Amino acid sequence: MPWRLIALLALVSAFVLAGSAAGTGGFTRHAVHGQGVSLEVPSSWLVVDSTFPKEHVDRISQRNPRFAPYLAQLSQPGSPVKFIALDTATQNGFATNANVVVVRVQAGTTFALYRASLVAGLRSIATGPIRQQVVTIGGAHVVRVGYRIRIDLGRTRTVQTLQYAFLHGTKSVVVTYTTLPSLAAGYAATFARSAQSIRFSS
Repeated sequence: MPWRLIALLALVSAFVLAGSAAGTGGFTRHAVHGQGVSLEVPSSWLVVDSTFPKEHVDRISQRNPRFAPYLAQLSQPGSPVKFIALDTATQNGFATNANVVVVRVQAGTTFALYRASLVAGLRSIATGPIRQQVVTIGGAHVVRVGYRIRIDLGRTRTVQTLQYAFLHGTKSVVVTYTTLPSLAAGYAATFARSAQSIRFSS
């Protein structure tokens, strides 16, 4: 199973996006097309999913060139990135975001193996400790993982990542929230509310 790939794909937004101090408006629920999962994000955030026509994605990219690399990944055929929501107010060239990555896992994978393999895959990319625990959201057991990673986009920076990983049948569904460490406290309530809203329809 490509556990390290799952972790890297779930983090792809950290290399191009994130934002302003969040949480001042309402929240809107969005369904992740074809995946049987939905979640709420701040209503003011820009939401793009895998159903958006390429022409629409291209227009967004042209108007916001700093978002282009990530949006290009979303529109690629077969991309595991199914959903992106971002705070369009960037700070230090970074926009706080949430994304959903879905990949298949081997039939018969237990939750314990899923958890261990996912965390093991993160050890080669995380900077410092990996904080992990099992939590319950909507009646489902979830691996909640928090860590930092250093990235290089012409300048090296550290980002704060919070992931909620669901083993749903033969799918791994990872919801990732990413921001700058200096903004993490300001976004904590927003991320927590969004995460608690995650629901599966089947």
